[in-house]
Amino acid sequence: MNGPGPALNADDLAQLTEKINNMCEGDWLVLAGSLPDSVPASYYSGLAELCRERNIRFVLDTSGPALKELVKFSPFLIKPNIHELGELFDADIATKTEALQYAKKLVDGGVKNVIVSLGGDGALFVNEKLAFEAKAPVGKVVNTVGSGDSLVSGFIASFCKTENPLEAFKYGVASGSATAFRSDLCQKEDVEALIGEVHVKEIKHGDVSV
Repeated sequence: MNGPGPALNADDLAQLTEKINNMCEGDWLVLAGSLPDSVPASYYSGLAELCRERNIRFVLDTSGPALKELVKFSPFLIKPNIHELGELFDADIATKTEALQYAKKLVDGGVKNVIVSLGGDGALFVNEKLAFEAKAPVGKVVNTVGSGDSLVSGFIASFCKTENPLEAFKYGVASGSATAFRSDLCQKEDVEALIGEVHVKEIKHGDVSV
């Protein structure tokens, strides 16, 4: 459960809009966590449209009505869990096979990359050309708070260097697991120690293990 977002006034929003107006093609904008209720939905849509116009890589890691509205703007990456994925389609998703099918629907609708987090069962990755399933490293879970944020951060950090979605997916899964195995956010060395334990397999013809 996300905590409530801060209350933002018109000056705060103007400053954010100005920053985004100064961003360039290839920059990243991440909307994550609980988006403040004090901000009208139209403002987020405006940010998403700015990103689309300027080829800014727009990343979504939120839930609820905002996620459903903003996927229409072809974000570069979204990272729902199975429950959030189901909310997008008003569906009850119970298996990896179903999660894969709905993730593909998001890609068909214009989302560039989709990661579906499965908690201790790992994650799925889908884009227009690729589909992969990752098994999470085995370890003692200490605190899952921040694991999803770490997954997204790890993906972005790797993609900035390699522009390889598979390597970025593996690094993201390792980052999420590394945070889950600590009482606080992971460090780079924690992630690199787990990379070799992230087992990824390609999914072909809609086949996924359950």
